[in-house]
Amino acid sequence: MTLRFKDNITSDYANFLESSLHKNNYNGVIVDLRGNRGGDLSPMVLGLSPLLPDGTLFTYVDKSSHSKPVELQNGEINSGGSSTKVSDNKKIKKAPIAVLIDNNTGSSGELTALCFKGIPNVKFLGSDSAGYTSANQTVYLYDGSTLQITSAFVKDRTNNIYKNFPISPDIQTNNAKSSAIEWIKSQIK
Repeated sequence: MTLRFKDNITSDYANFLESSLHKNNYNGVIVDLRGNRGGDLSPMVLGLSPLLPDGTLFTYVDKSSHSKPVELQNGEINSGGSSTKVSDNKKIKKAPIAVLIDNNTGSSGELTALCFKGIPNVKFLGSDSAGYTSANQTVYLYDGSTLQITSAFVKDRTNNIYKNFPISPDIQTNNAKSSAIEWIKSQIK
């Protein structure tokens, strides 16, 4: 799978989000992915890259158990194909991060959430995600129709494999934002 910006708008989005994270000092950060049904993964992840450690974010695993890691290094995502980059790659360290998910967090919204799985200062709050945790391949048919085929599943940095299973939060709650604020307050020392 190649992660590539299709135009300047998505590149501008990633850089705007990423640079906005450097404008303040934080006691904590809430990454609200509720209602994020997907789209282009790269601008979302690169925009949030100051919060993510460099290295493998997650890994695609196909039916033959072949793995293809998606990695972040110095503000760049490279999954073996073309790479993209944001302008600033300074990291925000030690701030507690609350990731909010719900049943409308799907597809690349879920993959963006999975980039945070296994990071010590992160807590997931809300309800189970939609369960579209896979990689799809487009097949073009002779009549001009297209067919989306699931070609791989996803393994997070803790080695949990998601075969179109939802992501479960650490804290199930109907008041994810309020619960996130309370959790962040409890982490501040």
